Amino acid sequence: MTLTLIGDMTVAFLLVATIGYVAILNRRLGVLRDDKAKLEELIKGLNAASINAQAGIAGLRQATEDVGRDLERKIAAGQSLRDDLHYLIERGGSVADRLEGTIRARREEAAPRVGPAGAERPSAGSKVAQLRAASEEPTAQRAPQISRAERELLRALGGRR
Repeated sequence: MTLTLIGDMTVAFLLVATIGYVAILNRRLGVLRDDKAKLEELIKGLNAASINAQAGIAGLRQATEDVGRDLERKIAAGQSLRDDLHYLIERGGSVADRLEGTIRARREEAAPRVGPAGAERPSAGSKVAQLRAASEEPTAQRAPQISRAERELLRALGGRR
């Protein structure tokens, strides 16, 4: 009997240990079930966030394409303006060269060809000052010797100083 009693006691002890272990497992499974519900809510939130992110990315792509098209139009307009400015600069250079030639010719015409001994030829600065003074006079008082090109040149020179 002692052997059966020891066997029964061992089985009873193992059953108590198994019941205790099952109780611990039951609590842990309950926690997992509760966490499963929280995990499902978290997954639903992540899914909604990913859908919103995809919509945002699509919106950003569209905005980027719109900005890119606008930028291309502005670049094309800027290049057109750049070409126009290059043309105008070239034209302005040739006009300035013609004006310079005209002014030089007028200075040579106005300078005495043969003067008395010791007479000085008027300096270019005094001629410019005379032309500037003449261009600032009212139109009725102005001598007809100053051309429109000379007036424009004087205005341009006055603006640069």
